[in-house]
Amino acid sequence: MEISVVVPTYNRRDTVRRTLDTLFAQSLAPSRFEVIVIVDGSTDDTAVALQQLRPACGFRVIEQENRGLAGARNTGYRAASASLILFVDDDMLCDPGLVEAHLNVHKGVNSIAAFGAIFLSPDSPPSLAAECFNREIGSSHIRRKSNPELKWELRECVFSNSSLLRRKLEELGGFDERFRMREDLEFGIRLFQTGVHPVSVPAAIAYQYYDKTSEDLIRDSKAFAAADLLLAKKHPTTKIKGHITALDSESGWKHTVRSLAARKPGAVDLVLRPICALGETFYPIRPIRNLGIRALQARRRIHWLRRVTELRRNAIESAFEK
Repeated sequence: MEISVVVPTYNRRDTVRRTLDTLFAQSLAPSRFEVIVIVDGSTDDTAVALQQLRPACGFRVIEQENRGLAGARNTGYRAASASLILFVDDDMLCDPGLVEAHLNVHKGVNSIAAFGAIFLSPDSPPSLAAECFNREIGSSHIRRKSNPELKWELRECVFSNSSLLRRKLEELGGFDERFRMREDLEFGIRLFQTGVHPVSVPAAIAYQYYDKTSEDLIRDSKAFAAADLLLAKKHPTTKIKGHITALDSESGWKHTVRSLAARKPGAVDLVLRPICALGETFYPIRPIRNLGIRALQARRRIHWLRRVTELRRNAIESAFEK
């Protein structure tokens, strides 16, 4: 066994089946790889459905109590047979050459983490949220498609279509399971501090099916706030654009406006939510869509900053009470 593909999943029975179909149809000989699915506390009979599958490659389904993406990935790599681990998310459609491309890039080298390309799946429902994905996570992969030598930035560290040696995961103790968000970025900080270099693998293409809504992104922004505070506490000297360690050194009128808006996110929503709705309704019209996307990005930032402020205040109050 040369490479183990780890696929964490949670309550996505039908979606993960699509992902697995593309992994079972890889150009790499089935005898050279295995697929391990970690069912992370799902309640939709995912494990029962997957255990009926009989692919040509090695295949295992492991059930566990819900521990989040970090915990599922840790379980997966620890159960793997191969020395090379490939992480794939449960909502990705993989090109036939994806696994082989990851395998080939590691030949003769040891200190790399390989990151495949991630593009928005064409069958994703058209929405402002999907377009945000395209302009944020997806944008770096789109740029790298025409410029493979583009410098890698730490904030691009997403282990959704990525591979590295198992021993590196073991040396670092895997992903920090305290993180339910930002587990990728936190692990990447530790990984790259050991001298591991990020390498782009343009031939390893995955298409992400994205069905989140604008309101899902607003809820996520609040969860990211808690994770970002934990990240800043664990890595106080690591500055990343847009994150707390960089935010605390910001100044200027934009910072002032955002801080004032974060005090009254409900009032801001009264203005920005209708603009988002307009962008969704008239999505095919580019200028209106762009306006809606900017409104959504502003809402996310303000709700994130509001939650950061609340959590910091609560921490100060708890310290005084003690």
